[in-house]
Amino acid sequence: MTVEMTVTPQRRKQTGVVSSPGRQQKSKRSQKNQSAGSIIVPGLKASLAGGFGFLFLMLIGLIPPVENLPISLAFLVVPGFLVVCLSTGLLASILAGDRVENSHQGGKVGWMAGFWAGIFGGIVAMIMAAFGIYMANFGQGIVNQFTPDQLQTFTRYGLTPETIALTGRVFGALLVYGFAGSLVSALLSAFGGMIYPKLSG
Repeated sequence: MTVEMTVTPQRRKQTGVVSSPGRQQKSKRSQKNQSAGSIIVPGLKASLAGGFGFLFLMLIGLIPPVENLPISLAFLVVPGFLVVCLSTGLLASILAGDRVENSHQGGKVGWMAGFWAGIFGGIVAMIMAAFGIYMANFGQGIVNQFTPDQLQTFTRYGLTPETIALTGRVFGALLVYGFAGSLVSALLSAFGGMIYPKLSG
């Protein structure tokens, strides 16, 4: 009887020691999931602002040159793109508030906001390309790559030169403004998100 009484508490202590690290790991995982989920909403809100900023820049790029102005307004698109990207990442960190404690977390929320803002800009560019506003020369260049005989063959299967040009414009906008634009926007916005913790600290 004495042997059983001494062994039983030891087993209970051993099981308690084994279970405590598992609970700690679960708590750490839940904290990571909560921290990751807490920066999603601020990142998406900032991405909307960045997306509308890209839309505004695209509309500026469509303005024809004015004679009285020394430079065209289209030259403002490139520096404006840099400003919108950095501001998007900075806004994402500001909206996250206390949930951004260091530059690494600020870069994460900024990258997310810039990526989705770039996706929004890519969708808008694809719509404009479909109406011939963007990438018009690119679509016509694809049509010019085919011979008249090849174009006639495509026409028999329902692929007119207009359809080929339309597809080329939309696909070009997807590559330039969708893929490349979203990646560049994400990188620049991540840099903007990393600035905020240093300024606030």
